[in-house]
Amino acid sequence: MTLNEFIEDALGKEREFLLEAVQDLTPEELAWRAGAEANPIGWILWHMIRVEDMWFQFFIQRQPEIWERDGWNEKFGLPTRDNGFGHTLEQVANFPALDKGELLNYWEAVRAGTLEYLRGLGPEDYTQVPREQRPEMSVGAVFRQVIGELYQHQGHIAYLKGLIRSGAPGV
Repeated sequence: MTLNEFIEDALGKEREFLLEAVQDLTPEELAWRAGAEANPIGWILWHMIRVEDMWFQFFIQRQPEIWERDGWNEKFGLPTRDNGFGHTLEQVANFPALDKGELLNYWEAVRAGTLEYLRGLGPEDYTQVPREQRPEMSVGAVFRQVIGELYQHQGHIAYLKGLIRSGAPGV
């Protein structure tokens, strides 16, 4: 198995886990927060898709993010450069309820872009540093960062779904 095949397999497994976790969520479950300082599932899902889009489209390839290029920011009525980093408690609390189906359509477009980029990489490409101001973030480091973050957020979503469905206080 090549490195590209391994990464594609890891992203495929994350996709399976995420779809299993979100497929039957209701709008109320997407908006539920475990506490005043907790992020809701819908926000986490949006954030993780935005992060993947930002890293591979903008950071590495220096292209417009799919979010902006395909007008997803306009469809959702959200800012172009926002991906959730640094959101305040108030911003999270006031985050709009996004249509899960449309959000997953955006995710499919982002993942297709990620895989298209991945399939064009050679072994030497993983050591390239796309942004001089971030010398620690080679292409390989970006893949490691994104895959780790995707699995982490997918775990958050599955955990929150379990809390919701178990009848945790406040549900």
